[in-house]
Amino acid sequence: MEEQLVTIATDHYTSAEILKARLESAGINCYLENVHLIQGAAPQGVKIRIRSSDVEQALRLMNEWRSEQQKTDKRHPREIRRILVPVDFSEYSGNACLYALSLAEKLKADIKILHVYYAPIVDLVPITDAYSIQVDMDINLREMEKNARKNLLSFVNDIRQAAADKQLHNVKIGYSLREGIIEDEIARVAKDYNPGIIVLGTKGKGEKQSDIIGSVVYRVLDRTRVPVLAIPEKSIYDASKDVKNIAYATEFDDSDFVAIRRLLSIVSEFQVKIHCIHFSKKAGTGYDDLKMDNVKDYFRKVKKDVEVECHLLQGDDNIKEVESFVGQHKIDLFSMVNRKRGLLSRLFDPDITRKLIYQSTIPLLIFRA
Repeated sequence: MEEQLVTIATDHYTSAEILKARLESAGINCYLENVHLIQGAAPQGVKIRIRSSDVEQALRLMNEWRSEQQKTDKRHPREIRRILVPVDFSEYSGNACLYALSLAEKLKADIKILHVYYAPIVDLVPITDAYSIQVDMDINLREMEKNARKNLLSFVNDIRQAAADKQLHNVKIGYSLREGIIEDEIARVAKDYNPGIIVLGTKGKGEKQSDIIGSVVYRVLDRTRVPVLAIPEKSIYDASKDVKNIAYATEFDDSDFVAIRRLLSIVSEFQVKIHCIHFSKKAGTGYDDLKMDNVKDYFRKVKKDVEVECHLLQGDDNIKEVESFVGQHKIDLFSMVNRKRGLLSRLFDPDITRKLIYQSTIPLLIFRA
């Protein structure tokens, strides 16, 4: 009887070839799947498959290689010293700022409040009317900028007053006004300001998505590698309560190792319990348990005293499973990696990140793979 093949990892082609070579040098035969597909058409990536009898040895070797890499890797999670908060002057933008204030106070970080206004440009102008229209446009643009600046200063003053009321006198609050496409300007400011995290407000379950901020959260994730903390409208700020329980969703790939280090850096000043979860399609194989143990070990290598509890979830509806898990374990923050997907997959099968952005009732901390 032919032995069953098991997918040990999924990655892009180059990394898959490297892992295949390393495993075969250790005497483990490997087979690659999806290498024949056009790049970008297979959002699930290249699968590295091995015989089921070799799984335990392969996982042990992969864990050893990662440990060796970390010992020689001198990079450390950068401290969060700056927080960027894009706003549209709405109530849920104000709520996001209150979350940012709490985080800034804990991490001894500065805050920059960013507002981006859009000024439409008329391209088709009759030559005879060009001068008069240009004059009118200049006046209108100056008026738009004046109003945007006035609203921004008023909003910033309200946030500074809120900080003073909460005795957060050490939090420095700056601001920036930009004109353009909001997600593009957020990415540009993030590149110059170099924040450790971007905090965005977005409406929660049962509400229409935000016309400005909420609708761009997902697109911001495509334009910057800075972690994004999305605050749903229904997630009410409570200064008396710290973040205690964090859920981290893993897919058992290399993006976990960067995300975990960043996550622990962001929550470094909080006493938290990490609930590491994975949506398992098959029960009773034991392979997911081995992989989960590797992730758990890595959490503890980054931070020795962190409390980690692992869970394998099953079900046809991941969103319902998440909602049930969040309620049962009193989760304060849900964290995950946003992985790029193919165009067809995005159109016909929206991923869990997009769904959670618009349906979650708790803050979402999202990392880009």
